[in-house]
Amino acid sequence: MICQGIRFSPFWVGGRILPLEKRRVVITGMGIVAPNGIGVENFWDSLVHGRSAVRRITHFDASSYPCQVAAEVPDFEPTDYMEPKTAKRLARFAQFALAASKMAIKDSEIDLGATDPHRIGVIIGTGLAGNSYSENQHIIFIEKGLKRVSPFAAVMSCGHSAPGVICLELGIRGLNTTVSSGCNSGLDAIYLAYNSIRLGDADIMLAGSGEAPISPYIIGLFSASGLLSKNNGTEPHKAVKPFDVNGDGIVLGEGGAVLVLEELQNARKRKAKIYGEILGYASGNEAYSIFHIDPAGDMAADVMKMALKNAHLKPEDIDYINAHGNGSPEYDLNETIAIKKVFGESAYRIPVTSIKPIIGQSFSVTGILQVATCLLVINNAIIPPTINHTDPHPNCDLDYVRNQFRESKVNNALMNSLGFGGGHTVVIVGKFNRP
Repeated sequence: MICQGIRFSPFWVGGRILPLEKRRVVITGMGIVAPNGIGVENFWDSLVHGRSAVRRITHFDASSYPCQVAAEVPDFEPTDYMEPKTAKRLARFAQFALAASKMAIKDSEIDLGATDPHRIGVIIGTGLAGNSYSENQHIIFIEKGLKRVSPFAAVMSCGHSAPGVICLELGIRGLNTTVSSGCNSGLDAIYLAYNSIRLGDADIMLAGSGEAPISPYIIGLFSASGLLSKNNGTEPHKAVKPFDVNGDGIVLGEGGAVLVLEELQNARKRKAKIYGEILGYASGNEAYSIFHIDPAGDMAADVMKMALKNAHLKPEDIDYINAHGNGSPEYDLNETIAIKKVFGESAYRIPVTSIKPIIGQSFSVTGILQVATCLLVINNAIIPPTINHTDPHPNCDLDYVRNQFRESKVNNALMNSLGFGGGHTVVIVGKFNRP
């Protein structure tokens, strides 16, 4: 079954019913806490110049693990964004999400004091939420006893602690909820926020994510699954190799990212800068396997087709694809096949890149960072490279913008997320240049 954004349902405004087609959603702010850079400028500079954040794990001693590398966020100081008391109570994933939310609001220049708090909401996607925080509290419980366990642990381990504390810190009183659909959680959060605005339930939504999976237990779980890369070597930054014959799996990452979605007329009224517009969305599940992906690529193709239909675009209207591209051979082959099924001969002219060799697989955060990347590509007319792509897989023969950025005008960009469990999500964004 495929879920797609509904473009023609009505909503009530000013005593009359108007079609949703009239209520457009734009992005007016971005906040990024990523392994390759804190802040939009640092994140973008790293992408363009292909500087990978994948390094040897420092959060714990991983020398006995098959995979000893990850994309950690260095130099993150929570108290730069919140009071020490708040930072102490929060799980790391929620610290990331809160910091990114404050950065996004600042970037958008929204005056929260002059905004109806009931017309702004928060939706945060997270795949693993506070699992690493719970792991640490469990160790404290075993080694030191119940009295040493944090009284906040029960709440702060939950995914919903992130949107809750964001609302508390920013005085937001509208819709707030959590999405947990694995790697697709970030893009699904965007869809729910997008629809909330289009349905007239909100004028402004914060849509984002936070993840902190770099812990002994979680790295151990993914090592046991066989999903992680074993390309440790002396050059950990080269571990993730999308669409390459030497690709052997994923590398985990952490971080947080939040976008400000806003109803167009509201954004125009306050003369906001507009990064771009959300044009389409679709999601589905291939019902094939929990870990593996259907080699035929049919569902991945179908979801892209539905997103294009929802966006009122043709395949030839897409100028850039930000791929899932996680370095796992079966996923990379599936995505390449699916792109060819959707775009035909045009598939060979469309630049297709992956940011995962730089930021790792940060679950829900990756989707938000993919959207941010597409918006920055549109605004800067530069396509970041797919790094570590040195020996192309013979069946992965698209234009992956190998190892060097490219200047290129982009009006419409599509991004793919292929989650564990068979879920596929696609979001399409476009340059804002229409009345």
